[in-house]
Order: sequence, then structure tokens, then C-alpha cells
Amino acid sequence: MSGVTETKRLKEAGLTMIEITITVLIMAVVLAFAIPMASNAIRAYNLRSAADHMAERIAAVRALAMAKNRNVTFSFNNSSLLYGFDFDGAEGDGVPDKTDSEDATIIYNWGTLSSGVTATFPNNVPIKVTFNSRGEMPIGKTEQAIGLRSSGRSVTVRVNLRGKISVE
Repeated sequence: MSGVTETKRLKEAGLTMIEITITVLIMAVVLAFAIPMASNAIRAYNLRSAADHMAERIAAVRALAMAKNRNVTFSFNNSSLLYGFDFDGAEGDGVPDKTDSEDATIIYNWGTLSSGVTATFPNNVPIKVTFNSRGEMPIGKTEQAIGLRSSGRSVTVRVNLRGKISVE
């Protein structure tokens, strides 16, 4: 009698093929909706992350201008797609530099856009944002806006005349 009871219990403990098939189908439907949503979220995150990194780099240029008590420029080059500190001339030359000619002991890093993120260059020229020793843009300059795009989305990094940086 005990042999029959054990066999019966083993048969009851398993899942039927129908239960497994239904479970797999439900998981497939859930994944069919979740994967595109996750993909869109990742693209949106990459765009926002690129804009935040650029805004952080602009803020670092502004802080350096105030610390060194002189003009320092943020440049975003339209041919190399590099952005960062630009120490050449009073308003930079449009190409980010790794070192400052006044203090070559410090190495400055460049930034570059994430793959799939593109920038808008007004009139197809490098973007240059110069800050003076007060952390403001020099007299006669205008507010700057750097447009970033990815997968139909866009984000703008703005710098106003007082040096306030925002990501919209």
C-alpha cells in the first residue's frame, strides 16, 4: 500500500504541460510590453545623462574662471564632438584643451556625447561659452543654448548672462 501512495504523491507534486505553457505565454506577453518600455527609458536616461554631464562641465568651467580670476571658455567643437575647457585667447578658439598654458601641471578632461546623442550647432560653428572672473558671461554676449537630441527626444542646456546653468 505504501508504494502506491508514494507514486500517487509524486504524480500530484509536478506541473502539467498546460500549466507550464500558460505560464510561459503570460511571461512572453509581459516581456513584449516591458522590453520597448525599458528601451525607451534607457534612451531617455542616456540623453538626460549627456545633458547633465555637459551642464556639470560648464559649471566646472565657470568655477575655474572665478577661482583663477580670469576668463575661461567652455568649448564644444562641431567637428571633433569634444567639449570642455578652452584656454586659448580671451574667448577660446573653439577646441577644448587638456592643459592651461598658465599652469601645465593640471590635466583637464574632455567630454564627448554618448552614442546616439547629437548636438545642434547654430550656423555649424563651435559653441563657446566664456565666463569672466565673476562667473558671468562678458558684456555684449547673449544667452547660450545647446540642443541635444536622441530618438526623437530633445533636451536643452542653457546658460544665461549671469552664469546660471539649467537643463530643460
